[in-house]
Amino acid sequence: MKPSPFEIFTFRSVGEAIARALNVDSVPDCRVVHGRITLLFRRLGAARWPEPQQMELALRVAEAARPVLAGDSRWQLRRGANRAIVVIYEDSSVVQGCAVTARWECAVPGRS
Repeated sequence: MKPSPFEIFTFRSVGEAIARALNVDSVPDCRVVHGRITLLFRRLGAARWPEPQQMELALRVAEAARPVLAGDSRWQLRRGANRAIVVIYEDSSVVQGCAVTARWECAVPGRS
């Protein structure tokens, strides 16, 4: 049965494999949302980094994720290995008693 295009699938084991490939402690949430791979990193502080540093990590994340996705047994992930991968950094803090969430998002283009 083909999944509905509005479903969200979460793959914890893939996030762990990507974190190992990057040699980072923060495990990203790996999701397929509307057919697109998204990797969400929380609590890295990266949403507030300078843009060149954010881009450098996003490109490294996509580069490390592609072989992990291509080697997975699930078609949703293999299909996304050569497509755009969305890398998201989300950080929360308290500013003057208010909860503030900063979010940075980049769609790294797929391979030709």
